[in-house]
Amino acid sequence: MIAEYQKRLNANALISIADNGEIKLFDILRSFRYDDGSLSKGLEIYRNGESDFIKVVFTSENPQLSTYVVNTLSGDFINYYTNIVTTNQQQSIASLDTILKAKQNEMVKKNAQLLNSSAGAASNAANAMSAQQQADVINQQINEAESQRTAVVRNISSLKGALNEVNNKLAGSGGYVSSGSTSSASNSDIVSIDNQISMANARYVNNNFQPQDKATLDSLQRIKSRLLSSSGDKGSSSAAAGIRQSLLNDKIRLENDLAAANSMLTVVEQQLASLGPRRAGGSVGLVNNAGQAALARDADLATKEYSDVQTQFEQTSMLARAGIQLNISEPGLPQPPNPSKGVLYLGLSGVSSFMICLLTLLIVFMLNTTINTPDQLKSATGQKVLGCLNLINEENKDLRDIWKNTESVNDYMIYRDLLRSLRFELNEELSNGNNVLGITSFADGEGKSFLAGSLSYAFAMMGKNVLLICENHQGLTSLVTNNSKQKEQKQNQVFESFLVKKEIQIEDRITILNRNQANSNSLLELKDVKSLFAGFKVLKETFDIVIMDIDSSQEMHNVKEWMMFTDKSIAVFGAGNKIAASDMNFLKYLSSEKGFLGWVMNKVKITENT
Repeated sequence: MIAEYQKRLNANALISIADNGEIKLFDILRSFRYDDGSLSKGLEIYRNGESDFIKVVFTSENPQLSTYVVNTLSGDFINYYTNIVTTNQQQSIASLDTILKAKQNEMVKKNAQLLNSSAGAASNAANAMSAQQQADVINQQINEAESQRTAVVRNISSLKGALNEVNNKLAGSGGYVSSGSTSSASNSDIVSIDNQISMANARYVNNNFQPQDKATLDSLQRIKSRLLSSSGDKGSSSAAAGIRQSLLNDKIRLENDLAAANSMLTVVEQQLASLGPRRAGGSVGLVNNAGQAALARDADLATKEYSDVQTQFEQTSMLARAGIQLNISEPGLPQPPNPSKGVLYLGLSGVSSFMICLLTLLIVFMLNTTINTPDQLKSATGQKVLGCLNLINEENKDLRDIWKNTESVNDYMIYRDLLRSLRFELNEELSNGNNVLGITSFADGEGKSFLAGSLSYAFAMMGKNVLLICENHQGLTSLVTNNSKQKEQKQNQVFESFLVKKEIQIEDRITILNRNQANSNSLLELKDVKSLFAGFKVLKETFDIVIMDIDSSQEMHNVKEWMMFTDKSIAVFGAGNKIAASDMNFLKYLSSEKGFLGWVMNKVKITENT
């Protein structure tokens, strides 16, 4: 096993799970926690401040192991880094040496080409000079021929202008040839002016259309116009014939001169064609100079590249000779153990446990949507809460015992006091003829019927005649004893005592009317509305208080029908229940009822500190 580890260490090979052969090298390292994962957990390598020192720290349960890991890892890293850098530098030197030789050969070649081109440049200079002189002579001849051609073209243009003027006169333009009588003197002046105009026109063309020549020509034209205007009616036919003859002579002369000028132009064009284009005698020298300059640039570039490669080669060689200077400035030494953090961990665990419990309670509180207090009920419904009644844990819920018990049962005392407070709130509302009270709830089982009986008993204690309309109580005994057989016997005994002693009990002030549960018809199906209102009017006049135990919202149609005949109404909510989304319509309905007084929270759990 040691030989296999040493073999891989010398080869700088990684040990992985693939090395689990006949000898499970990877598993053995991991079992002793010498694998890379175990060692990395306690290993820290970082730069020491802003210095060039690297600090290596290893934490373990054994100080000798920590020292060994730090020193061995640092030494192995220096050896590995030195070998890698040295190998790379040697490869760089070999590559730079090859490039340096290639650049040297290229530099020698370029310099030799530059020397050869300089030797041939001197012999080409003499030939270039004679060629330049010959080109100058030919260019001079071309310039003279072009100047002569320009003069001939101008003469031709002048002759054509004069010829056009004569043709216009012969055609009768300007009044030179007419049938009227004119004096010979006027015709002579006109002819003279025409000659002057012809000369001025030729001079205008020959002088390259100068402005002063144009002004002279315009002046002569104006003089001619005045002469023609003054002698319009004085001419004779003989004078006109003389003028016409003179014009014909001028036309012949001008045509002869124009033909001669055209011939001269042909000769000049032929001379220019024979001379050919202009010469550039120094072009060969220029080409040679350009080629030599290109060779000089190539030689300079090759020399610069060789110099750069040589500098880089020398720098790399110097670094390779200097070597790597990494070393361990301060070896690792065993240190005392770190202080125990058990107390800190214990404190953190306690704080964490407390925060977890607190968070759990907070989550439970936020997720708990049950309503247990009057404030929660008021916030959930947005309606008034008239009061609350506590939960009676005793099995005996006899109303007579609740009112007569003074100190033995705490639930009875609290219930009696809370019921009196509720009675006070309702008593103010159930006056002035508004003495019909309806009681409803969200669902069955929230204590609606028991509250109706309790309110009936409480108002009877005030000396009021109470009528209770309900479904569950068959008689007075059932109301007082809350359907308990044992209490029925007690009630019978009390009733017998009433017959002997002729004492009037409070229960005599409570009258119960049971709703027929077997009849499935609704209230409005039994009698018409007018008859029902008449019947309730009789009950309101007969009794001081009329309490109706109405159905819950699960039978919404019955609730709406019975609510028609109530003056005031309240709703009962059992503590610990929730208000579902389906109950929102019932809340809206109660809000729309004018006689709705509010909610009574029932079955509230009362603690000793409450």
